[in-house]
Amino acid sequence: MTLGERLRQIRKGKDITKQELSVALNVPRERIKLYEVGDEEPSEFYLASFAQYFNISKEDLLSFK
Repeated sequence: MTLGERLRQIRKGKDITKQELSVALNVPRERIKLYEVGDEEPSEFYLASFAQYFNISKEDLLSFK
């Protein structure tokens, strides 16, 4: 599993759309798509933002093996 797949798994598990996540974190929806398909890596800032939004640690977000 990749980081993008893990991010998508968490987002879908919480029943949140890309649009809802985009609005909540002020990130373009297209950028979230790029993260999820693996075309772009999120910065440390966005990793921390995703972790905080999903109420998990950054380590949990990065534990995709």
